[in-house]
Order: sequence, then C-alpha cells, then structure tokens
Amino acid sequence: MPILEAHNISKTYYKTEETIPVLNKLNIVVEKGEILVLIGPSGSGKSTLLNILGTLDSDYSGNLIIDELPITNAVDLSNIRRHKLGFIFQFHHLLPEFTILENLLIPQMIAHNFSNVPQKATIDMLEIIGLKNRINHYPNEISGGERQRVAVLRAMVNKPCLILADEPTGNLDRENSQKMLKLMAELKANYQQSFIIATHDQSILDIADRVLYLKDGKIKKEI
Repeated sequence: MPILEAHNISKTYYKTEETIPVLNKLNIVVEKGEILVLIGPSGSGKSTLLNILGTLDSDYSGNLIIDELPITNAVDLSNIRRHKLGFIFQFHHLLPEFTILENLLIPQMIAHNFSNVPQKATIDMLEIIGLKNRINHYPNEISGGERQRVAVLRAMVNKPCLILADEPTGNLDRENSQKMLKLMAELKANYQQSFIIATHDQSILDIADRVLYLKDGKIKKEI
C-alpha cells in the first residue's frame, strides 16, 4: 500500500494582472521504504511541491492521500504533521536553549500531549549516529554536520510514515553530506523509512530509488 498518493496536483500564483502556474497536474506515488528524489532547476516547483505534500500549503488543486487518509478540509493537518510526517530542512532549526536530548524529546512530548516520554529509546537513537555522549550538549557545542544529523533523528522520533527533506545537505561540506546520506540510507534499510527529498545535490541520487526531474511545474522525466 502506498505511503503517499498525489493526483493531479496543480498550483497557481495570482498577481494583479497575471497568473503564474507553478505546478501542473503532477501525479506521484511513494511506497513504504522508498527514497524519492526531486531534482530540477531553481523555480521548477520542487519546494512548492514538497510543501503541498507535507500539508504545509493547502492552496492547491488535486487530491492528496497520506497513509490511506485523504487530505481534505475536514482533516486536522497539524495532527497529520505530528504523527504521520517528519521534516528536514536546509537549516537544522534546533532550539539553542535546549540540549540535544531535549530537542529530540520535545516533538514527542507535543505529539503525546506532554505526557511522560521514555528517554531510553531516544538515547539509543543518538547512539546510532555516534552522539550518545553529546546528549547534554547544546546545539552550539556540536558541529554543523552533527546538528544536521540530529535534525534527521528529530524527524524520525515520532515514527512518521514519511519524511520530507528540502535541501538537507545544502549547508554541509562533502564529508558531512556523505554522512547524512549514509544515515538516511540506513534508516531506509533498517526501518523501511520513506523519504521525499528535494535537492540540487547530485550525490543524493546515489541513495535514490527513483528520481523525478521537474521543470516548469511538470515532471519531465523519471530516472
């Protein structure tokens, strides 16, 4: 069963005397455990599409289904984002006043109405990326690559069916980019985690199951 289905997704921006089509009847299906990568020139619609698929933008036409749930006006989108989706951005967005462990616990607390959240599983996840000894450090006390890997774990903590990543290696050097890709590939292999990644980074294609090339708001080809 697909994790995500998007049918005839279109979006248009309206200016005073001009209409600007951004996406034109796109159809996408993502399976469990699949890494789908979106590439294309700037302005091709990658980030706009990612925002729609992540329910961050509801001003579009077409049909979106996430984990067998049709996304309609009656659906609580914030609940979908808390429990079904994870997000990774170009900037890590870790909260500077909280420790690494606290940054990972906060999304779980929000999702569970601030009830007690067991810490052991979260600490074990930090061990996966070699940062178990940094649980009491603050974001400014670890490297940029380490912060971005923590951001990947933060996207994972609520066990989402799908993680959406917008230029996740955009601020990383080659070495840390490779560590990020290795981590995402391991999450796919070990947890059947699904990803949709929008990027200009050609090295990400190495971990992709499928690649969609977008241009002028359309899928021009599938690689």
